[in-house]
Amino acid sequence: MPMKSPLKKNNNNKTDEQLSSSAAPVIGSDRLWTKDFICIWIINLSISTWAFMIHAPFPLYIVYLGGNEMLVGITAGAVSLAALVIRPFAGWFLDNISRSFLFFAGTIVIIIASLLLYFVPILALVIALRILLGFLLSATTTTSITSAADAIPAERFGEGIGYLGLGNTLGTALGPALGLIIIARLGFPQLFITSAMVILFALLVSKGFAFKKIGTKERKKIKLASLFNKDAIPASLVMLLSSLPFGGVIVFIALYGEYYEIGNAAWYFVLIAVGSGTARLLIGRLVDRVGEQPMVIFGNGCFVVGLVLLLFHSSVCYYLSGLFFGFGFGVMNPAMQAMAMRIVPMEKRGSATSTFQCSFDLSGGLGGLIAGWIVTVWGYRPMFGAMIIFVAFSGLAYALWAAKTPSAFKVYRKNARLGA
Repeated sequence: MPMKSPLKKNNNNKTDEQLSSSAAPVIGSDRLWTKDFICIWIINLSISTWAFMIHAPFPLYIVYLGGNEMLVGITAGAVSLAALVIRPFAGWFLDNISRSFLFFAGTIVIIIASLLLYFVPILALVIALRILLGFLLSATTTTSITSAADAIPAERFGEGIGYLGLGNTLGTALGPALGLIIIARLGFPQLFITSAMVILFALLVSKGFAFKKIGTKERKKIKLASLFNKDAIPASLVMLLSSLPFGGVIVFIALYGEYYEIGNAAWYFVLIAVGSGTARLLIGRLVDRVGEQPMVIFGNGCFVVGLVLLLFHSSVCYYLSGLFFGFGFGVMNPAMQAMAMRIVPMEKRGSATSTFQCSFDLSGGLGGLIAGWIVTVWGYRPMFGAMIIFVAFSGLAYALWAAKTPSAFKVYRKNARLGA
């Protein structure tokens, strides 16, 4: 059972710490690296590795089976749409039914679906299975991230999310590198076998994690309002607009590098991981102290630089772009996730997590669709240039709206001082 806070309640003059512990993550001890956090960190690393093992090489597999860039974009959009549809329901399920059941069921079916890719090298069936995997990944990651939030103490939430994201970042590097190396040396079938083994490992590690149990209180009926968390929407919108170009780039970066013979996508993803991992290590605690505003400015600036570098058909610019994209994502993601969860009570973390993660589903789908259409009609360079527009919209959305909402750091601290 969680320990009671030693702080005395004072309804007329609450401290920041009291407000924080009543709103988001774990009450009690401020120890971060507990057994549960270590387990969920490894689980998230494994899931991220699996996801990028499949995601990065899949456009090559579609082309290998006879598809084209437009079909690559359509598939990416369909995968993200599937994830977007299921994620709000997954959040409701986590808040009202069970965390553990959804995780175990999701990972088991992922293993089966990954193995099925080994046996059906037919384009239409492969795309259908890829969409199913997007559906399952959405439910599983919503569970693991929500469970991670359960394991992080309130006063170290930004730091904990930063370290959790570092594991995802390592998966961003390991996944594509492993996937592309495997298909180059052993072929696509072995890729799917190996990816299934990665998820099996995550399933085994989960046996050591204590999933939060849902009480026997009366469960709410599924309504539109209960599927999304309004407090997480401002951060989610800002993240959506920032990561939409990233979603488009990662879908086509392997094809772009091969087409112009300027770089290896495996190393591009490694550099993304290096940049993101470095950023997460540096800004985790900083987010808890200064909030998300400086991160939005710096992160979006890095995204713009990364896109501009891709306008040049140069190997040096190609790889530097990956580094800047990594910096941008490593700064933005933990900052905006901390904002999304800042004032959310424990019993609504599932819906808040799913709302925030929907921004990635939309960005991946819209990014892939928009990028695929522009590449097909005008080519790669116009696509990279057009993506800068969405980054600009992200900055405007934060400055004109999100920064003024209760979940924004400065507003939250002001309300805490006033005892709101």
